[in-house]
Amino acid sequence: MEVYINGRLTQVHVERKRIRNMYLRVNPDGSLRISCAKSVSEARIRQFIESKESWIIKAQMRVKNKERVHQEGAESPVIWWLGEKKYVRYVEAARDRIVMEGDIMTFYLKDFSEERITKTFRKYASQQLLIMAEESRGQWDDAVCRKHRLPLPSIHTRYMTSRWGVCKPSEHKITLSIRLIHYPREAFESVLLHEYVHFLVQNHSSAFYAHVYRLMPQYDLWNGYLK
Repeated sequence: MEVYINGRLTQVHVERKRIRNMYLRVNPDGSLRISCAKSVSEARIRQFIESKESWIIKAQMRVKNKERVHQEGAESPVIWWLGEKKYVRYVEAARDRIVMEGDIMTFYLKDFSEERITKTFRKYASQQLLIMAEESRGQWDDAVCRKHRLPLPSIHTRYMTSRWGVCKPSEHKITLSIRLIHYPREAFESVLLHEYVHFLVQNHSSAFYAHVYRLMPQYDLWNGYLK
């Protein structure tokens, strides 16, 4: 099956399955893949593709320019999640959410606006980072805070482009960049420790790194993922 997207003939691979919803994916070569129920007509498929033409054009442009790494929005058919490549698909739904199954990340959305996709992704990424922080913080609560009789910090996330993390000792607060979700778990661990150590040393002196390397000898290797 072929359709015209932005005036160009585009190949559409249709996969009929025992499913209810219709799924759309832009392949790395710019072609489209549709998964749908066996009963869905070709006319309905064409109508569905036409309604998503704006998003498809943007996604194809990203593929052409090979701008796939660390993307968060509607334009990219690939997202890097904890260092692993995930293929993105979008499904119309009454409630915004993300479901991860193997190497497929499915966005269930009320509409396919870039704003909604970005908001949904960052919310999901933030939730996962906070879960990871809770899993990992115990050792640093003990080795840094309790050992030095410091209050345990609150941990938050925020989308930041210039920093991977921020520590505010006066507020007993750590903020982690949502962008960490794209990198291997080890990179996240190195940033979390880095911010904890700032409760002891509020600069990047040799004393600061002495604490870091004592607590995480492999720090340079793990933090190197972010370079």
